[in-house]
Amino acid sequence: MLLSIMKYFQGYVYVQLTGYAPERFLNLCGSRDILIWNLKPCENGYTFCISVKGFKMLKPILKKTKTQIRILKRVGAPFATFRYRKRRIFFGGIFFFGILLYYLSGFIWNIEINGNSYLSNEVILDFLKEEACTFGTRKSDISCQELEEALRSRYEEVIWTSIKIYGTKMTVDIQENLLPDEEYEKKDETISDIVAAKDGVISEIITRAGTPLVAAGSEVKKGDILVSGRIEIQNDDGETSEYLYRSADADIKAKVVYSYEDVIKTDYVESVPTGNHTTGYEATIFYSTIGNPFWKNPYEDYEVTSDTYQVHVADNFYLPVWLTRQDYREVEKVNKKHTEKEIRQIATKNLDNYLKDLEEKGIQIIGKNVIIRRTGENYVASGTIEVYESIVSYQPTEIVNITSEERQNVDESD
Repeated sequence: MLLSIMKYFQGYVYVQLTGYAPERFLNLCGSRDILIWNLKPCENGYTFCISVKGFKMLKPILKKTKTQIRILKRVGAPFATFRYRKRRIFFGGIFFFGILLYYLSGFIWNIEINGNSYLSNEVILDFLKEEACTFGTRKSDISCQELEEALRSRYEEVIWTSIKIYGTKMTVDIQENLLPDEEYEKKDETISDIVAAKDGVISEIITRAGTPLVAAGSEVKKGDILVSGRIEIQNDDGETSEYLYRSADADIKAKVVYSYEDVIKTDYVESVPTGNHTTGYEATIFYSTIGNPFWKNPYEDYEVTSDTYQVHVADNFYLPVWLTRQDYREVEKVNKKHTEKEIRQIATKNLDNYLKDLEEKGIQIIGKNVIIRRTGENYVASGTIEVYESIVSYQPTEIVNITSEERQNVDESD
């Protein structure tokens, strides 16, 4: 590929060789290091390609071998330049395009993020935007080292990061400390109680710090204090002499009842493809989208899929130009009705997906009571689902101070 480009810019000619001794001509070219390629036999001789420099060296060889050569085609940049030498606007456009490419090469037009799992691409892109290091930022204004330090400081789960700039592309490689979700919660120094996040019946409680106020089998309401962060210190008479405070820490699971309801309509509209389709194109330059003014979508009802491609000259030289291809497929809207069997299948699938979502959140399903009944033109799947789940949430502990008089009364009673 590179050799072909070099040959094009140097220029070459496609010629036909005829005469008395063409084989001797070829041997002399080889002995004098004159490069020829694409050699093919033809009537009364050969055809081949030769560079402009090599062509100028053929005169003594042609005279010695009594052969003749005829140019069939001129190929390359020197000939094209000579051919279009009077078209000043054309060359001006090429010059302007080169200056534009050089100017655009000083900015970031593509960002690649690798290694992220917990942090989404959107979160990292928002961070880069806040740091003024996003699309369209001048490369000279970006300090990769400072940006790496800022990223590690902002997100504690990021333990290593590397930010590099290649051409007009910025690559962000990160490594995360993949701990369970609860490990990501920032530790709060505020003394707190554990309160019930939902209504339920306590099934299990393991207290590590604080004063438990409920036991297994206790029925609790949302907001009830389950474990207090206030610890009472009593004297010999059983009276409170002071309070100690420590953030409550416990594992608490409760039996919780979820209400479930899913409405399934009997009537529905199905999009049936007609087989007709068409394709449209549009280009986005910087932040402006340019469509084809001579093309219009001919379908009233349709489905569309888009494929966007960012223009780049090499692997790392991206430009602020995006080409989008849109495939439109005509569909026909058909009114249909679900059968009772189909409705039961849909209701079962929806319930299974709902239960699967609960299990993915660490919730243990212990029972379900869901029935399907018809209500007018629709069907309703409703009932209850019993689960075991953690109902731990936190609120600041109320600080109670014992006055000096209360302490004195306690001391006098001793």
